[in-house]
Amino acid sequence: MPVGFLQAIYDLGSLDTGEGLEPYLKFPLDNGGKVIRVFLAIKDLDAEVLEVQGVNKVDLADHKAESDMKLKYLYRDRVGANVTWGFTPLYKLGKPKGNKEKNREDWLGPDGNWQAHKGCHFNKLKNRVLQDYETSGTMAPGSVDVIMAGLEQWLDIILENLQAKESHIVVFGADQGGRFVYPGEIKAFIHYFETKLKQSLAGNTRGASKACAFCGRQASNLATLDSVFKFATMDKVNFLPGQDKKEEGNIFPLCQECLKKISAGRERVERTLTSTGVIPGLRVWIIPETVTINGGATIRPVVQRLEQLSVGDTLTSLGERTEGRYFTHLAREGGGLVFHFLFWERNNAQELVHLMVEDVPPERLAFLEKIWNQAMKAVMGKIEKGLNLDWAFASLYATLNRFAGKSDADKLVFRDFALKVIGKMLKGELLPEVTFKKIVTSRAARLVYENDNWDDVKKSLLYAQVWAEYMTLINRG
Repeated sequence: MPVGFLQAIYDLGSLDTGEGLEPYLKFPLDNGGKVIRVFLAIKDLDAEVLEVQGVNKVDLADHKAESDMKLKYLYRDRVGANVTWGFTPLYKLGKPKGNKEKNREDWLGPDGNWQAHKGCHFNKLKNRVLQDYETSGTMAPGSVDVIMAGLEQWLDIILENLQAKESHIVVFGADQGGRFVYPGEIKAFIHYFETKLKQSLAGNTRGASKACAFCGRQASNLATLDSVFKFATMDKVNFLPGQDKKEEGNIFPLCQECLKKISAGRERVERTLTSTGVIPGLRVWIIPETVTINGGATIRPVVQRLEQLSVGDTLTSLGERTEGRYFTHLAREGGGLVFHFLFWERNNAQELVHLMVEDVPPERLAFLEKIWNQAMKAVMGKIEKGLNLDWAFASLYATLNRFAGKSDADKLVFRDFALKVIGKMLKGELLPEVTFKKIVTSRAARLVYENDNWDDVKKSLLYAQVWAEYMTLINRG
């Protein structure tokens, strides 16, 4: 990964680096959701080894993204998809079904014998979340069985309160006179987190003192970059320096201070500087970097302004109203700044990078939006909606997706083509207008044949015409 990108992440992490564990934490849910809180009856909350005596209560609460809640959730992503432990007693349930009995099957397995079905929630809760707390001595022997027995008694209430369209997590805490005590408020869970964090960051770099690849300081307790990023590309298993296990510890080692700030920077980007509205399934990181001498004084207000915006709106069809104006706001920022864009998707424990564009000035974004306005008005006439740059980016894939028809393979190919076009737009390169026109003309008849809604067909053809006009205008400069 280019050093400029890492420097920008580091600078973001340096703005407000928290103390203690905070830089290594993140919120468990990105866009809100529900929290199933399990109130454990624990004999002594201050004990080094927790003796769980039962489950007093289970309730459903909203996921909260206030700053103090990050420490309370005590959440960090697991180090891999196949490990049998996490950093905190928290389980990501996902979005439940709308049918209670189908949800029951997801929790207990098809025959209710959850111990025999590794894919059901109860089995995962025991073997992939809770069991290691007992194995490590954080919980007293027998505690996990007590918890599972208690959960079975509360299952009907859990199932009745699930919200089908919301993402859910299960959090195990303690009951203190009716108040839910979160994992980050329990000493034994904090100690468990610290132990696992130390192990996961240690890598193979212990021993003789080496220089941190980022700041140059000598240190003996170094970590490698893959403790923060799991990035890879389609054609390269290892996208970042330090990801190759054969060279781990020798390539791009990081001292603990740099690791702390880069970790904090990544968490900030994921939480507040990420857009999911360009192409469904892909995340876009938008990372500002100052190119002025007094960088810190410039970047802070920019980041604060951007963090006030909603960046999660998605254009799923060409007729859907969207309020997204994130890229438009980027185009309005003043000089002395550039933006880095990273398009990626999560593939199990791996983070697959599809496109990375560095050093895009606001002026480039303003130019792209100006030409989009011209193209839209040239084809659509006098219109007021859909003139912002966010709409332009999202409409490209939405348009190509309609011409892909019912073929999933074609949709994937056209998604990659849309990314290629967006990359060229951001870089200031010539756009493939001839290829785009060939795609549209060769598939127009199929679009009409496979779609019974003429309004949708007409809209798709109009947007194809807009994009053909847009590419022509962009290439003319």
